Amino acid sequence: MTYILDKINYRKKTLTLAIILIQSVMAYAQDSIQICETPALASDSIIQVNETVKKPGFFSRALDGFTNFFMGCDTNYVTPQKYQFTVQGELSYWHDFYHMQSLETGNNMVIESDPSLVAGGYVYYSIFGYGVSWNLNDINNPNGAKNGTSRRQSLSIHTAKIFAEIYSFNSGKGAKITHVTDYDLTNKPNKFLGLDSRCNGFQAFYIFNNKHFSWPAAYGENAVQRKSCGTFNLGFAYNHQSVSFDKNELPDHLKDIDPTMMFNEVDYKDYSLSIGYAYNCVLGKNTLFAFNIQPALGYRRSEITEADDDHSLLENMSTDVNFRSSIIWNNSKYFTGLILDLHTYSYRQKTFGLTNTYGTLKFVCGFNFLKKRHGL
Repeated sequence: MTYILDKINYRKKTLTLAIILIQSVMAYAQDSIQICETPALASDSIIQVNETVKKPGFFSRALDGFTNFFMGCDTNYVTPQKYQFTVQGELSYWHDFYHMQSLETGNNMVIESDPSLVAGGYVYYSIFGYGVSWNLNDINNPNGAKNGTSRRQSLSIHTAKIFAEIYSFNSGKGAKITHVTDYDLTNKPNKFLGLDSRCNGFQAFYIFNNKHFSWPAAYGENAVQRKSCGTFNLGFAYNHQSVSFDKNELPDHLKDIDPTMMFNEVDYKDYSLSIGYAYNCVLGKNTLFAFNIQPALGYRRSEITEADDDHSLLENMSTDVNFRSSIIWNNSKYFTGLILDLHTYSYRQKTFGLTNTYGTLKFVCGFNFLKKRHGL
């Protein structure tokens, strides 16, 4: 009986070992099959992904690379633009001042253009912008009776490293005489319709601390400054300005003023280099106060016509100043704020001097749309 029980136990053990062995072989075979099939499956997956994901075109990749190069920044300081397009509307207040001086007698005269209310706007694609604005005071006015600035156009590039702009604008004939040496103008007619100014030019400058300081956050509205920061900048500018003066339009009580203060036309071309300083001050979440001041030194080629047969050419050094300031609220999607822009141009020759200062205060508001691809 004992022998029979031992025999049964032996067979049970043998059967158990055989079952374990068969299970091990099957498991090994299954793992081998999975290992052999995995590369094929992975390859199929890669092929499927490559077939479903469309690569961006050459133009898109080139533009993205160009934008990233010029807009790269430290995101601890700057939130870069997240959208491809920006639309900006603006309502501006323009004012021009002309200070004419006789360098022989010391007499001077000040003329102010009529303040202009100007409406317009900008459209940006990536870093490129185009803007245009018109003088609302010209509505329903006949030709030749314009007031202040008539129209301004601008093509611009706003980046972290470089700002560049091509612009043109003209001023109309509406102005008033506010000061003349040795003349009391109180309660006397001072309207003057004989002044006309046309200006076009180009300016560009490089921003040194461009990883931390954002020019677009202050004046392009397509980035957000998160920490206060300042920077120096180096610029070049070309400005061509022509100012004409019609003496026949002077009020009767000013017909006999010092003739050495007057001219028929001044036309000058100015080439200058500037070294400026800009600062962005973060006042609170999404709120920025900024300013930029740029003194410029350059070469000026001037032509002045004092009478129909009196024409002279002068080449000399020039000094100009440009000041910008803004206060902007921007949450990356929507923005609004105020921008102040002041320019001063000075002309001098042996007997005559002219300083032209013009400024604009702009209220802007706008929004961004068409979000960029992730990581760009």
